[in-house]
Amino acid sequence: MKSQLAIEISENAVRFARLMDSEVQSVDVFFFKDKTDIRYKEQLDDIVKEKGYRDEEFDEYSLSWCTSVSSLLPNNVYGEVSEESVINLGFKSDISHDSIDHNRIPELSVVNVFSIPMWVKSFFVIRFPRIVMQHEGSHLLHGLLSANAFSLQVVVVLHETTFNVTVTNENELRFYSYFEYENEEDVIYHLMYTLQQNNLLNRKGKLLMCAGVGADDQKLISLKLKMDKMKDLNQLKNKINSHLLLNFQSLCV
Repeated sequence: MKSQLAIEISENAVRFARLMDSEVQSVDVFFFKDKTDIRYKEQLDDIVKEKGYRDEEFDEYSLSWCTSVSSLLPNNVYGEVSEESVINLGFKSDISHDSIDHNRIPELSVVNVFSIPMWVKSFFVIRFPRIVMQHEGSHLLHGLLSANAFSLQVVVVLHETTFNVTVTNENELRFYSYFEYENEEDVIYHLMYTLQQNNLLNRKGKLLMCAGVGADDQKLISLKLKMDKMKDLNQLKNKINSHLLLNFQSLCV
């Protein structure tokens, strides 16, 4: 049996999960109280020591960094532009060069360019040298395309103030983006507009929903109930899978 320590982390919270043969065995969630680089590390150190994660030996170690600062580029375009220009064009311009990273997604012939703070890299690489670190969206895309992606699949990952919508259909990526939101109606509006623009509204398929690390599970449940009442979404089989991204991490080590 293969054991794995899977970690989801954002600027607000961190989730540690023990997996055995890709099945989630236990989950611990912690919210950061102080949000400076040195205090992030100190709080993480306390968590790791208290829960004994370094005392256990896992076959695999993986980490998912959760941020909306993420852009997908075709392989041929990625080779022609700098990562800094991609991030600074689409997001705020004060992101340092050292915090920009990328993951290749060969299934789609694209590269996911994103920002990840140095405190994340330095803390986890030192304590878990074999850890595989990727962006949340990279895990999501690998996971969706590793299974049968011919039928319509829509995924909504809800975070505290942002959410991701990813759509695959006929073994192709049809949409991938993050949005900001203030209420559940914002999420429904962006989702329906996305499906409409891609001519996928009222199509049969699956709608998978999960709460990102630190997000409110009750907010996700409330969102699902409202979506279930939407006529234009009733062809999608709507399901909450709280371990979706953790399960997808098992495919990326």
